[in-house]
Amino acid sequence: MARFQNLIFALLFLPTTSALARADVWDDAYDAKRGTRFIPLELILGAEWNGSRTITYPKGTFRQTVGGSTWEGPEKWTHPVNGRSLTVYYRSRGGRNAASQIFAVRDDKTAIGRVAESRFGNEGCDQEAKYPLGEWKQGETRVYRYTCWYDKKPKVKVNTMTIKNIDFDCQGYKHCLSVEWVHRNESSTEVLDRRIYTFAPGKSIVAEN
Repeated sequence: MARFQNLIFALLFLPTTSALARADVWDDAYDAKRGTRFIPLELILGAEWNGSRTITYPKGTFRQTVGGSTWEGPEKWTHPVNGRSLTVYYRSRGGRNAASQIFAVRDDKTAIGRVAESRFGNEGCDQEAKYPLGEWKQGETRVYRYTCWYDKKPKVKVNTMTIKNIDFDCQGYKHCLSVEWVHRNESSTEVLDRRIYTFAPGKSIVAEN
């Protein structure tokens, strides 16, 4: 009788299939043989991911581990310059370097970038790439040209993203991702900004250099 009761107790407290799936999804995102990884929007936001290999839009408020920024969304938003209706997330932070930004996934779903920015006299952007999405390879570099408007005049910008480390342990977190982001104007080779962002599942950005 005691053995039967112990068996029932053990079965009751076995992890469910869904719980095991949640534990394994980040393992499955990385293909070591091909050196590729699927990067969901949930990694960028710090949201829970169900393992779906499509770009989905988790709903809620998410806080970055580093930088003090908070993401909220998704919501519908109309671009002030081109009039497009977009699904966006709002990101904001206070302090000395306060900023309010609006982000949207690019049409090709390979990155998410800003479509509005409270700084720099920016009136709106279209198709910026700030953080990678979808399938990327270790060491892969992609160059993105996009448009921003200042004083109602368009200006072409260029962002370059490189996967520095596609899947590694960092700060006690598993399955981190390190990405280099470089920003310049198309009319010049001068680098205006260069950052290395490190993301961890459920934490968003955990390091920025």
